[in-house]
Amino acid sequence: MAIKFYVKASKSAVEAIKWINKAYGSTAMSHANVYRWYARFQDGREDVKDDARGGRPSTARTDENVESVRHLLAEDRRTTLQVIAVRLNIGKETVRCIVTEDLGKKKDLREICSSRLDHRAETRMRCLLPGSSFNGTR
Repeated sequence: MAIKFYVKASKSAVEAIKWINKAYGSTAMSHANVYRWYARFQDGREDVKDDARGGRPSTARTDENVESVRHLLAEDRRTTLQVIAVRLNIGKETVRCIVTEDLGKKKDLREICSSRLDHRAETRMRCLLPGSSFNGTR
């Protein structure tokens, strides 16, 4: 807003830079940005909001995408995040956030690993039991 003040007071961009640097020190806006905003305010711009830009939206976590991910997972619960991302044309990290945070679906790897370890331990124990055909004795 300081830049806008200098434009309205008919002061130069150089003066604006001098006072902005004095007020904000090392956290001041760069000279290039001061000149850019000075020119915008001189051309009649009133607000400081960013201009609309084309391309992919800043976030793909929309209600529509959440429902699309839910639908794809309902069709095939073993589908990968990569496949979903490609089908919906959104980032894989966004899909991961939708699946884990919005849909609350998480694989508990500790549970999966421990059940596999339990199965292996049980198999080993059976091999060691007397009379087992796996223990090397008959």
